[in-house]
Amino acid sequence: MNRTTKIGQHFVCGFPGTTMDETFIEAVRTYKIANVILFARNIESKAQVRTLCESIQALVRKECGTDALIGIDQEGGMVTRLSADCTNVPGAMAISATGERASAYEAGTITASELRALGINCDFAPVLDVNSNKENPVIGVRSYGDTKERVIEYGLAMAEGLQSQGIMAVGKHFPGHGDTHLDSHLALPTVDADLEALEEHIAPFRAAVLAGIQGIMSSHILFPALEKKYLPATMSRAIITDFLKGELGFKGLVFTDCMEMQAIGRYYGTVEASLSALQAGVDMVCISHHVGLACKAIERVKQALLDKSLSEEELDLSTRKILLAKRMLSEQDSVDFSVVGSREHSLRSQLLVEKSLCLVNDQGFILGDKPLFVGPRCFKATNVSNDEEMLSFASEMEKRIPGGSLVLSDNPEAAEIEEVANKAPYYSSLVVATYNGHLHLGQLDLVRRLSTLGLPICAIALRNPYDLADLPANVHTIAAFAYTRDLFDALAKLLTQEIVATGNVPVTL
Repeated sequence: MNRTTKIGQHFVCGFPGTTMDETFIEAVRTYKIANVILFARNIESKAQVRTLCESIQALVRKECGTDALIGIDQEGGMVTRLSADCTNVPGAMAISATGERASAYEAGTITASELRALGINCDFAPVLDVNSNKENPVIGVRSYGDTKERVIEYGLAMAEGLQSQGIMAVGKHFPGHGDTHLDSHLALPTVDADLEALEEHIAPFRAAVLAGIQGIMSSHILFPALEKKYLPATMSRAIITDFLKGELGFKGLVFTDCMEMQAIGRYYGTVEASLSALQAGVDMVCISHHVGLACKAIERVKQALLDKSLSEEELDLSTRKILLAKRMLSEQDSVDFSVVGSREHSLRSQLLVEKSLCLVNDQGFILGDKPLFVGPRCFKATNVSNDEEMLSFASEMEKRIPGGSLVLSDNPEAAEIEEVANKAPYYSSLVVATYNGHLHLGQLDLVRRLSTLGLPICAIALRNPYDLADLPANVHTIAAFAYTRDLFDALAKLLTQEIVATGNVPVTL
């Protein structure tokens, strides 16, 4: 294996469309990039993505002489990349709300079997972050809870389910993204906690290493207690080599989060930081969007090997580890394509959704014969979300339960709130959805105003349950954790008393 081919094994890259474009194909030919990350932009149907994965493998085998690692962020819930004809299971906090560890294992096995059938062999999941900061803009419902014990219980079950079906699980975002109020897609967060406080966040990763997780993804966050220099975890040898590989004893593959995120790109530069990550001991560098940056980074790594600022011996050991992991994945049993989006998987996933619903404040609620459904559209709440189709809770619920509907702006102001209040008395009840209302306070102002009208009122948190913390006592409240059609189906059953809410909120409100 020549030097370029060896370096190419360490890069994971993406491309813009549903087929590989000539720019990407040429980058693989020239720079031997041997691994791919897929996003929703690359996927339009299950048949298309299977064909795409076959073409990726054919290209990489021809040009690099090895299999491709094909990864995807298929966490479940708000971070799902597969198309609607596949099974997209509920997200972490919803799964945890079921109160059954087996739910996480089942979510893992369903996801993994479908990924394998599609030709994907690596899932950048589970999220092992402890969401201790209610103002966290990027983790929230992607976490299993706000204690290390709950994250360990459910996160490890998800990883076990994924790996039982031959998918590499990659726990993220080491050593923890749960105590930040900034999104590393947009800024460079700092966690100033001391080592004792950090242990709450490190503990799930420590447990995952002991349980045999095959991959871990680093975070683009500063941890002064672990790294004295102004370097995020991704670029820190003290954190990656000394702590993760040394003290925790991790032997699997270490991935970076995307090196184009602003925490890296703006402060360190993607190309130079990619070399720094390899120097820190990372195995796989993810450059998700612009393959040209990966080509420049590979040239920079070549230079570093020549001037010996990057250890060729360490890189060789890392390369052997990557090839061993690929061989292991290639030896897994194949999965029949018929499982993808199968009725069995859909029914099992829908049951998980129903079991996740939580009755937070039981004030008694009568829907009546003409409810009014009110809520914001499904806007892009964080940069990790897909570019969502314009789903609307209000109109979708009116399709399921006859009544009225009003679609709100993302953060309604006083005039809009009064407009809704003036229309409300013509309805038998009010069902109001919030979507990140604790960060878009106009949504919560609307609930408070409508609660004064004397009508039966139900507030449903469609993402973070923190929205429900300080609402008036007369408001019937439900935590639902998602903004999906599957969730709306479950809510329709709940509101019409076909099912009851049995979940328990896995965070402190």
